[in-house]
Amino acid sequence: MGKQYISTVSASQAHNSDILGLEITNKYTITISSDGYLKLWDNKKDEIHNPLEGVESFFINKSGLHHLSIYENKLPNSIIKITIIAISCFNGDLYLKYFLNDDISTLKDYNELKILKSWVPGFYKDPNSKQDYFLVNKMNSITEVYKLKIEPLNNDEVSINFIKHGELNPSTTTNIQNFAISLSINQTTNKKCAIGYTNGDVKLYDFENLKLIYTFKSNDLISTNNKNNSIPRILQFSPGGTLLAVGRDNQSSGSITLYDVEHGENIGNLITPSHSAKNIIGGFAHQGWILGLDFNEDGKFLVSCGFDKCVRVWNLDNLEREATLNLNISDLDTNNVEEQDESIPSGVKFLNKGIRGGLGGDSNEGICVISFDRGIRWYREAGGV
Repeated sequence: MGKQYISTVSASQAHNSDILGLEITNKYTITISSDGYLKLWDNKKDEIHNPLEGVESFFINKSGLHHLSIYENKLPNSIIKITIIAISCFNGDLYLKYFLNDDISTLKDYNELKILKSWVPGFYKDPNSKQDYFLVNKMNSITEVYKLKIEPLNNDEVSINFIKHGELNPSTTTNIQNFAISLSINQTTNKKCAIGYTNGDVKLYDFENLKLIYTFKSNDLISTNNKNNSIPRILQFSPGGTLLAVGRDNQSSGSITLYDVEHGENIGNLITPSHSAKNIIGGFAHQGWILGLDFNEDGKFLVSCGFDKCVRVWNLDNLEREATLNLNISDLDTNNVEEQDESIPSGVKFLNKGIRGGLGGDSNEGICVISFDRGIRWYREAGGV
């Protein structure tokens, strides 16, 4: 293992319940929780600081929040930068909020799009600034696709429109076994998305033309009650759009499979070696379900986290581990924690160079981890300061 990560700051009891969603913008670390709150943490504070001194909290829904997605764009022929936050709640409601020019005081609700029984939202930002999209998995297994149109009205307001484009439907009949549990959107000109279903399938779609391209089947066994034990909980495209990483349940463990997006081929699995063998057939990436995946900015590394209380960084050139972080309740910045809290990471994201303030913020990549112990942990890679 060749990388080392240094803990910079952490927030204990960042929420009052499990933290279930994490996104990173240049200005903010954004989290949501089953406590019903959305929180935005200022990335530009000094490396050593009290995170609670730079956080804004917004109550969304008492049923709790579980998935979010972020859209950011500097509007053409305008000085306006817009950030849209899409949030899914446990009661199926979808909330959309937006603010301008990184100023949270401008935060407003967008109430024109009514989507019920939502599960996972996702935005597509066209790198050629032609047509952006919004996708959302629904509880009936269908994924709805919308064209997103945003225009500046003046220097401090915008017009936002979501225009229904079509649907991605894995079957002609609704099947509870085929719940659309995960979603990832290729952020290149190759307008593809991947959707994971609870029957074990991951389907690759052309969401512009509403066509199925490939189906990646699980190779794991089906239990005697015909229930699939290989649910694809988390999906992630590489920045260049050539790879798709799929984190699946594998009985009580977690596997990570890499697929070639262009040819639809399985190109390898990420495996944690044991002390007895360097190469393992049928090995696992985590000794627990995988809850988070993210590629770094240039796509050379993948970070994962799982129920085994580990965060792992993988080198995609040789498919080997570069680093492992073991979470513990003692990592957090205060003794004000409860013994029953489990330090199981529920999400992880890379922090690009220049995102975090303080020593090393401009020259080092980092990692942010959320967890079921209600904490947020920020790390930076050692060296290069």
